Amino acid sequence: MHFLCQRDELLSALNAALRAIPSRSPMQILENLYIRADADGLSLTGSDLNFGIEARFAGTIETEGEILLPGRLFGEIVRKLPSGEMNLQVNDRFTAVIRVNGSRTTLQGLSAQEYPRLPEIENAHNVEISAEVFRDMVQQTSFAVAQDDSRPILTGCLLEIEDESIHMVALDGFRLALKSCDLLSASEALSCVIPGRSLQEIARLIGDSDESLTLQLSPSHAFLALGALRAAIRLLDGEFVKYRQLLPAESQTTMRVERAALSDCVERASLMAREGRNNLLKFSISEESLTISSNSELGEVFEQLPIVCQGNPLEISFNARYISDAIKALTVEELLFKCNTSISPCVLSPVEGEDFTFLVLPVRTYQGA
Repeated sequence: MHFLCQRDELLSALNAALRAIPSRSPMQILENLYIRADADGLSLTGSDLNFGIEARFAGTIETEGEILLPGRLFGEIVRKLPSGEMNLQVNDRFTAVIRVNGSRTTLQGLSAQEYPRLPEIENAHNVEISAEVFRDMVQQTSFAVAQDDSRPILTGCLLEIEDESIHMVALDGFRLALKSCDLLSASEALSCVIPGRSLQEIARLIGDSDESLTLQLSPSHAFLALGALRAAIRLLDGEFVKYRQLLPAESQTTMRVERAALSDCVERASLMAREGRNNLLKFSISEESLTISSNSELGEVFEQLPIVCQGNPLEISFNARYISDAIKALTVEELLFKCNTSISPCVLSPVEGEDFTFLVLPVRTYQGA
C-alpha cells in the first residue's frame, strides 16, 4: 500500500476513528486502526465491536492495500508531525514508512485480514435530521443514563420516531430526561435503544456542524452518516421502561423561575452540599421566593431568589447533582418546576413549548436531617 495525503487531512480522520478504539481490550487486534486504500478512496476505521467509526479522507493512492497500525501510537506520531504532504508506504512485511518533509518514521503494523469489518446496512430505515439538532438531543438527555450495568437497558437512550417527530429519552431510576424535535421529513414509526456512551462520542464528533445527519436503523444496529464520517452502533437488547407512565398528569405547585439565576444559586449551594453526607439541596418554595439551603459539618448556605408560584407552598429536597445537570441541560431563559408533594416526582420544563422535560425524584428527609 502506498498513498500521499495532507497530514492535517489524515489527522482529522484519525481524531474521529480513535474515539471508537478501546484503550485496553481482551481482543488486542481492536487496539489497532484499520487503514484502507482502494477504489473507494482512503479511510480509517476504529472499532470495539459495539461501536465503530469509519472516517474518509482525501489523498492520492499510488498502490491499493490495507494495514493495521497501533491506534494510539500512530495517532501520537501523526499529531507531532509537521503540516504538509505526508507519504505513507507499506511493504510486504507490513512495515509502514511515514514521511513528511524531513521527518521519517517507521512503524510495524499487522495484516488486516482478521480485523472485524463494520456491519453492512441491511433492512434499515432512513431518517434525516439536522446534525445540530441531533447533537443537542444527545447532550440534553444522555447525562441521565444509568452509570452501572445492573440494568443494561438503562445505560442507553431510547429513540422513538413517529411521523415527523423524534424523541430521545434517558433515565436511571432517579431522574428522566426527554427531548423532542422535528425531523426534516416524515418517517414511519419505530424505536430502539442506543448506548449512551456511543451517542456522547457522536455528539462530540458533530461539534458545530450545520450539515444534515442520516440515521439508519436496522434490527441490530444504528448507522449514522455525516459528511466523510460513518458510525455503526450496536443496539441494546431488552424492553425500555414505559416512561410516559412516570410523568405526572398535574401539579399542585408550579414555580416559574429565571434559569440563569437559579443555576448560580444551585452552584453556590452545591459547594457546601457535596461536603455533606448526602449531597442534598433543600428547596423552600413560597408565593414569591425560593430559598435554597445546604449544610454540612463545615457550614451552611442559604440562597434566595424571586419566583412566581401558583399553588401550595412546598419544601422539597433534591440530590444537588441531579438538579444541577437538568438546569445546565436547559438553554431557555425561564423554566417551570411542577411538584405535588415533597416525596413525589418533580418535573422541570421550559415555560413555552414541550420540547424538553426533566423528571427528578426528590430525596426523603427527616426531622433534623
